[in-house]
Amino acid sequence: MSLRGSLAAILTVISSVSAFELHVQASKTELFQGEPVALTYTFSYTQNDALVDFRFAAPTLSHFRVLDSKTVAQKKSGRELWTKCYTVVPMQSGNVQTGPAAMNVAKRTYKKDAWGQWMPALEWSQERYDALTLFAAPAPSGVQGIGDFVLSARTDSNQTRRGEPVHLTLSLRGCGDLSLSEPLRMAISGVDVFEEGRSEAARWKGECYYSERNQTFALVGQKDFTIPEVQFRSFDPKTNRVVRTRSVPIEVNVSGLGRPLTYHTTKEEIVGYTTVIVAAAGGFAAGMVLTLLLGRRRGKTARVRVDSMRRTLIELLKHLDDREAQQCAEAMEKHLYEGAEVPDEAAMEKVLRRLRNKT
Repeated sequence: MSLRGSLAAILTVISSVSAFELHVQASKTELFQGEPVALTYTFSYTQNDALVDFRFAAPTLSHFRVLDSKTVAQKKSGRELWTKCYTVVPMQSGNVQTGPAAMNVAKRTYKKDAWGQWMPALEWSQERYDALTLFAAPAPSGVQGIGDFVLSARTDSNQTRRGEPVHLTLSLRGCGDLSLSEPLRMAISGVDVFEEGRSEAARWKGECYYSERNQTFALVGQKDFTIPEVQFRSFDPKTNRVVRTRSVPIEVNVSGLGRPLTYHTTKEEIVGYTTVIVAAAGGFAAGMVLTLLLGRRRGKTARVRVDSMRRTLIELLKHLDDREAQQCAEAMEKHLYEGAEVPDEAAMEKVLRRLRNKT
């Protein structure tokens, strides 16, 4: 056999061995608007010298919201398997279609040069994935989410002292998507409620897209109170029903052994207290109590100075829409309640004069 014939035979064998396959599928083709679905793109090939490289051209998903995506490479049945998985939710009802996707493949080939010699070369080709068409039924109006969820509430204790917080955690979890749902709200008459934090997580567990959201609150009451039930209304695609989950009310006992949040103030200071409490929430109130307790141990001169600074702070808090006033108020708060250095009182007085002249 001639050299050219041998090379042709080798190229034929390499071409047959390096065959590859492309496939795309959806975890379901009929679903509801807002329901999570997995779109999986696979590229299967045999590893050898002929296949040099490949690059995925991602699809356009203009009718979907992408929740997450991941890429996995593994071996299966003696072949290399590359997988790209998108978790998406359709944002409109009716037929929704994925945009074009492709795999750009580089293979090593042989070409004759100007002198008739066979030389290795790189050849790129593009293989296209089929488009997917899904049907999304419209979701019922008035629901907070699409899926099957359970809502629970727990506290770190059901007993506390007056003026001290009880920490509440609301947990919402189940199969479905929570990323577009509004956070849960908590309001109790006669109780100060502060949201402390929020966390979310989601992942596939079999055929279920499992989502979880935790919200924590600090509740400060002056007498016994009840944490009311909280409700979450969702549509369950599996049962085709609107369902409502709710937490159980929790009784909290408040004893009078803690330190009551009371203030000894002058008449002119009372005018600004509502603004102070709204601006600085619970941490500011605790700082005020600490400052007053420490002030009793100081001499008369120190008390007068602290009272003057606090009056200046309250006046500044009335003008938080002014950038300089806001900066001065923050500096004064840090000095009074965090032990920071004494701010430039002359600069603060200059700002206050400007604000007074402005009004």
